[in-house]
Amino acid sequence: MDRRVSAEAAARLSALAFCLAACLFAVAPAAAQAPALSCSRLVERFNAAIDAGREFDAHKAAEESLASPECSAFRMPMLRRLSAYRLNEAQTLMARGRPVEEYENSLASAESAQVLWQASATLAEVRFGARRFAEAAQAYDRAIEIVKSETLTPNSPSPGEIQSLMDRAAQARLLAANEAPDKGKQQFVQTAANTAGGLGGVYSPLVRGIVPRAVPTSITFEYRSADLTPVGEQAARELLRAIMEQRPPKVRVVGHTDPRGGVEYNLKLSKARAETVAQFLRANGVTTPIETEGVGSAEPMKINGSAGLSQDDLNALNRRVEWRRE
Repeated sequence: MDRRVSAEAAARLSALAFCLAACLFAVAPAAAQAPALSCSRLVERFNAAIDAGREFDAHKAAEESLASPECSAFRMPMLRRLSAYRLNEAQTLMARGRPVEEYENSLASAESAQVLWQASATLAEVRFGARRFAEAAQAYDRAIEIVKSETLTPNSPSPGEIQSLMDRAAQARLLAANEAPDKGKQQFVQTAANTAGGLGGVYSPLVRGIVPRAVPTSITFEYRSADLTPVGEQAARELLRAIMEQRPPKVRVVGHTDPRGGVEYNLKLSKARAETVAQFLRANGVTTPIETEGVGSAEPMKINGSAGLSQDDLNALNRRVEWRRE
């Protein structure tokens, strides 16, 4: 099968505003006070390797910085420049419409250091396009956590870019939970932890000043029922954990359905599903007031980039329970 990133996905990737130029600048020895001569030479060797396209040599120099405590100040700039170099190589092939196999390793290497949110987001988008939704969700979560770090990401992405990461992370998680049995295993994707050990990623209460107001969960139900699936129960427990950690003054749970079925039936089913989640939360220790609402199919999920998604996928994204932060 000829696996290439679709034109729509390529446009989405371009719209991520990668801004890699700063990361591609040479690492400056002046970044630290009075670096040892050996560190200056190490930095020079690293920069020369990057400039000459000798990725392995650059990687080796970056690793040597870890082994030399006096050179530790240069490790992060080295990793960022090396990751940016690898990402740039992958993007060049992507822009030429080359098959994924030709740049997947470079992209994975760029993301492995987890120092550039753009690398994690690009890998996530490629995984999403390949219908590897669980892996995509995890990579989007990593991108969100990198964005939250002012050390790793001194210049915050725009609010729109942050919201896009949050939305796509939730969509990938939902699709993993709803994967058709004949196409793949239904999976619960555990949300990434933050630096304090609590839930981060798509459940982050704050991302660079932005409060995600609607958090689509991957809580799923049996067909035409308000009974939780096994995956749905795992997702409900994760929502429980998020609420117990964040202690909001109140909780609002909103149920949604896909367009199939009558209006009244869908309203009733979406309300029943929201009530199931509320009952689960109360039964497991949530004493915060919980409001529930069912909106049926009246509020379909806004999807920025549906290339490669089937109607079943779109229906799965519309069948959801959201935690609304007020």
